[in-house]
Amino acid sequence: MKTLLSILACFLCQTTFAQFGIIADQDGYVNVRKSPTSSAAIIDTLGNGQIVFCIKKEGVWYTTDYHLNPIKNKSGFIHTSRVKLIPDFEKIQSEKQTDTSITFKKDSIKLTITRRKFNPKGNKLFYYKSSPKENEIPWIVKINGKHFWGTDGDIPKYQYGQMRLSIGNEIINLPTENLFEPTIFFTKVYRDAKKNTIYIVASNSDGAGAYEVLWIIENGAFKQQIITIPF
Repeated sequence: MKTLLSILACFLCQTTFAQFGIIADQDGYVNVRKSPTSSAAIIDTLGNGQIVFCIKKEGVWYTTDYHLNPIKNKSGFIHTSRVKLIPDFEKIQSEKQTDTSITFKKDSIKLTITRRKFNPKGNKLFYYKSSPKENEIPWIVKINGKHFWGTDGDIPKYQYGQMRLSIGNEIINLPTENLFEPTIFFTKVYRDAKKNTIYIVASNSDGAGAYEVLWIIENGAFKQQIITIPF
């Protein structure tokens, strides 16, 4: 129990502020600067609607990762007035929660997420070294031939079971492949009613393998999944 509490405390410290956001500028684009000042060099420009990850706030600037991908993000500073954070949208509350499942519901929207134990025998694990030297512990670099999230080389203990979103009569099974150690009680759901868009944000971790996931559902269809590291 103490170990779990320590992991959660560490994870909460890492993610106290860090949030996904959307570029929303009246000019249609925003400048990314090298340092948190309007006189700093412009290193990039981002168009409206682009997803960014705001790591921390420095005055009126966000330290921001953008062009988010599993290999390497770009980073810079964006003025806070040019970003709308995902949590600023309408929040959909959870109505039922257990150790292995959580359900969110509002109007015709219902999201059910479950998790289950990871079965190493049912998956192909790729190690950094198949024959490590004495006293050297091998670590996993891929699962089923793909990059994975949730541990720092250890065998995962849990994985997603299902992530099922119902909007009226439409059912969407959201992708969760190679996302492990889901701490489903950290999942948040938001709705932008004006643009008919749902955002699902998950903060998952086994402690060392913390990561954030954003699913975007637009006009009743899955649009995009974005994964990044919250520090």
